[in-house]
Amino acid sequence: MEHTEFAIGNEGREIFWNVQTFEIWLYLASAIALAIFFYGIYRRWKMWRAMGHEEIRWDQLPKRLKSLFVNGFLQLKTWKDAYPGIMHGLIFFGFFILFFGAFFDATEHHITAPLFDWVFLRGNFYLTVSFLYDLFGLLVFIGVLMALFRRYIWKPDRLGYKGKPDNTADDAFVLILIAVVIATGFLVEALRIYVTNPSWEVWSFVGWTMAHMFAGMDLETAKMWHKTSWLAHAVISMGFIAYIPYSRLLHIVTTPLNHFLISLKPTGYLEPIRDFENAESFGVGKLDDFTWKQIFDSDACTRCGRCQDGCPAYLSGKHLSPKKLVQDIKNYWLEQVPAAMKAKAAAKASEGAETPAEENGAQKALVGDVIDLHELWDCTNCMYCMEHCSSSIEHVPKIVGMRQHKVLMEADFSPELQLTYRNMENNSNPWGIGAHMRGDWAKDLGIKTLAEDPNVEYLFYVGCSGSFDDRGKKVAVAFAKILQAAGVSFGILGSEEGCCGDSAMRGGNEYLFQTQAQTNIEVMNGYNVKKIITICPHGYNALKKDYPNFGGNFEVYHHTEIIAELLAKGKINLKQPLTGLFTYHDSCFLGRYNDIYKQPRQVLNAISGLKLVEMERNLSKSFCCGAGGARMWMEEEGERINNMRADQAAATKAGTVAVACPFCLTMFSDGIKDRSLENMVALDIAEIVLKAMGMEEVKEPVDVCAT
Repeated sequence: MEHTEFAIGNEGREIFWNVQTFEIWLYLASAIALAIFFYGIYRRWKMWRAMGHEEIRWDQLPKRLKSLFVNGFLQLKTWKDAYPGIMHGLIFFGFFILFFGAFFDATEHHITAPLFDWVFLRGNFYLTVSFLYDLFGLLVFIGVLMALFRRYIWKPDRLGYKGKPDNTADDAFVLILIAVVIATGFLVEALRIYVTNPSWEVWSFVGWTMAHMFAGMDLETAKMWHKTSWLAHAVISMGFIAYIPYSRLLHIVTTPLNHFLISLKPTGYLEPIRDFENAESFGVGKLDDFTWKQIFDSDACTRCGRCQDGCPAYLSGKHLSPKKLVQDIKNYWLEQVPAAMKAKAAAKASEGAETPAEENGAQKALVGDVIDLHELWDCTNCMYCMEHCSSSIEHVPKIVGMRQHKVLMEADFSPELQLTYRNMENNSNPWGIGAHMRGDWAKDLGIKTLAEDPNVEYLFYVGCSGSFDDRGKKVAVAFAKILQAAGVSFGILGSEEGCCGDSAMRGGNEYLFQTQAQTNIEVMNGYNVKKIITICPHGYNALKKDYPNFGGNFEVYHHTEIIAELLAKGKINLKQPLTGLFTYHDSCFLGRYNDIYKQPRQVLNAISGLKLVEMERNLSKSFCCGAGGARMWMEEEGERINNMRADQAAATKAGTVAVACPFCLTMFSDGIKDRSLENMVALDIAEIVLKAMGMEEVKEPVDVCAT
């Protein structure tokens, strides 16, 4: 065996042992690889900026840096799912540590040492980093094996579309490339340890173990194989770096950048159309109607399928897959961007107007050809895709933007929505019931309108369902009785109240939404309204997040928040025990949109005798009822989403499904009927609380089944 130049207490290794003549060539190869890498990033950057209109996504720097650190580096979004989170974490953090290993090596080379004048790899520090290099290298290799197993043996549906895998040659090549980089690195280490044989290299436990495979090999032969494997490792590693911008490895750059570029608007916020009078087109009918960031989104997508995993449209057999939609946009962008870049270059050279890429011979329409109309209208706006996307991609605004184009520019939407919008235009409610009847539900309760008494603390914004739907009116009555019993100062608008407009906005009719919103705001501001309570999460979300765009700045509360507060302050007394199993359904617009998960459960858990059991899909992973995104007013093909959710509720063996949304109440009531769940009933939390207050007769669930 050869003798090492280091004595005990000065443990270490010669950086370029056996390959000193290749040192300069490694630096040259590294420079070439990095040049290819940065050129690829620069080329991609020009592609990102070639299409789409301007959008500022670099303001509020501290919040963006926090998002970059939390989700880009710590990978918190990725860790939400155990297996893929661990798999990706092993690869990501393993490479992160190995990167520092390469840095330490580089700073001790003969060429760079004069620049830095430091020595790292000696003594106990060397032993520690040797152990860590091997540990994290091994973890990377394990992560790759997990990825290969998952993609090619396990084959979860999220990695494909409707049972068909969407694997590419690049997927396999990248995983194999990473595995080869790690394997050749360990091979180089093992051959060096075999020849030099220092006792402390036991800390390099993988290389030390592998060195035993070469027992009996001639030392000169081992040195020859070390040199060969070192060259292979160096070439493959440099190739790996250069390959990143031209492969799916690009997400190493795009995904962290997308976390930095997140929207800092409220969750689920939709940017309003600002100028109806002068705009030549509305919504998104071509790629250039997207913002550059919306197009960049598609390049940040890793095709992990988390969005698809909980999409109610996809899981109920509809056409929509959020993952496929984003990838279809990306593929179309890649087709169109060369022409766009040429057009920009020509315009810059001639200082003339740019020619949009899609006027240069494009044959496909974004909406209709690239994105199927069924996909566009399948979406319930439930936000599962955006909540769980590990790349912070924003799917819903794209879908609504394309809906706006079909509705406002082409008047191309379902007959059911045409009737809904006409009813909203004529009577400010989706059913078309006379607007003068909006306050009739409260006639026998002694509730004053703001016209009669504007000096109240809260406006109870009842909404269309609470005002006109027979089932919804029961919820409005129950909540009003709770407020009265607690001595809360409130009033209603009665016939002056209008539809919040949420279904119009999310169904693509932004003009109708703004008309409804501005009318409501004018009335509310006229009464100097400051605080509003809603029983509908859709109205709650619109009033809270969208109305401020038009001068409607109010404190908005959902009725579960108010009930929880009244209970906490002892203003209502739950004296009537309610026995039986209850399960709670998290409304998308209450939960994922507004993070209201705690208060409804606090209310239910405060009721004596009530036992609350959770559905398998709950909290941020709750399954949509199927009514959001204007789907409440449209026919549904195939398996009904609300029936699937009713099945999930039935699996808990609960007799009562507690809800906090009139849309969810309707969908659950229908699902319970369709599934013939005779021993189950859906009730709003306000109705349950009223029973627990002893203000309404308690019956068996089968006797109070929603109609």
